[in-house]
Amino acid sequence: MIANVIVIFTTLLLTLLLFSKPVEKSSWWAATVIPLASIIGSGFLVVAPILQMSMGRYAAFAMAGLVLVAYMIGAAIRFNIRWVEPKLAAGTLHRAPWSLEKLSQWALAFAYIVSVTYYLSLFGDFVLRGVNVVNPVLSHTITSAVLIFIAVYGQHRGFNFLGRFEALKLGIIGGLLAGLAWGNWKAWEAGIWHLPQTAEPSLHDWRIVLGMLIVVQGFETSRYLGDKFPPKLRIRTMRYAQWISGGIYVVYLALMLYYFNYPLPPQGQDTAIITLSKHVATVLPVMLLVLALIAQFDAAIADAQGGSGLMEELSARRITLGMGYVIIAVGGLLIVWTSNIFQIITYASQAFAVYYMLQSMVAALTAAAHKDIPWRWLKFSGFTLVASIAASVVFFGVPAGG
Repeated sequence: MIANVIVIFTTLLLTLLLFSKPVEKSSWWAATVIPLASIIGSGFLVVAPILQMSMGRYAAFAMAGLVLVAYMIGAAIRFNIRWVEPKLAAGTLHRAPWSLEKLSQWALAFAYIVSVTYYLSLFGDFVLRGVNVVNPVLSHTITSAVLIFIAVYGQHRGFNFLGRFEALKLGIIGGLLAGLAWGNWKAWEAGIWHLPQTAEPSLHDWRIVLGMLIVVQGFETSRYLGDKFPPKLRIRTMRYAQWISGGIYVVYLALMLYYFNYPLPPQGQDTAIITLSKHVATVLPVMLLVLALIAQFDAAIADAQGGSGLMEELSARRITLGMGYVIIAVGGLLIVWTSNIFQIITYASQAFAVYYMLQSMVAALTAAAHKDIPWRWLKFSGFTLVASIAASVVFFGVPAGG
């Protein structure tokens, strides 16, 4: 009973706070919440069971590693906001980083196809979890139906009717963390708190962690908000978004460990958090299901819009917005019927890792080629290292259970 009160009160308090006019009208929060919501949206609910299955009691440390890698990649993106964007606008960017910048945009367009499939695959799984069903074929059918809806509706009408639900999503996540903290404290107070017994992680398990990069993806959206916010604000608020999301992720994994003493469901481990959450507070399964459905659909539409818009821009409008939606849907259908959810998560991680690798190479070559950049050779070395880390995700990341 107390746990339910804590979860509901925290959720309402945070949601009302984020809906308040001072917060809504704040330019720094407006620039922070877009990447923040992307980072801790869809992947938030799947990361805990998958990392616990692979890393056991070291799941929080693995999550901290993913957060650190994401922050290093974010440094390259922030460098590009500061140095590459103005040189692109002025036409003074060196030819080599200019070519890689264009290539990275096509890589991002492809990554959007995979990410939309990833979001909607989770959407299908969570819809079925709501009626206590685990059926991959039925889940693929639901995902396919939504992909076709996006292609048809996006081609003819667009998605201007959609609102954003960041405040509600963050409020529910805050309620979950409050409930987890209370449950851990009560278990400690009763003398029953202990970590689950698990095997030591292997090299293969660490490769699974590399394949989970997608769960901390989303900070790069700050790179494409230049029409709304100035560069300094985008750089600062991208840091805020990564600090806040990183802290939330690591605390979440640490607080969840105790609850993995309860058995995971034999099937549908990607949605296992819904089952486990009933041990935290009885209201949480319904709240997390609402969060999952909102997060998946909202993120899928946002990436479908971003991907189709990017294709239109890169093709010099030879690909229209409507055609972009169709391309994304067709690509998604091919992926969803040839892969399971764990493979799709890894494919999405690898697709974004290619983009991150190219952006890091853009940063490295820009630093090397332009003498007006301070500490340029040190930055060249650092961004080359970041590009190598992103490349390791592409070549060494593997699916959970694969």
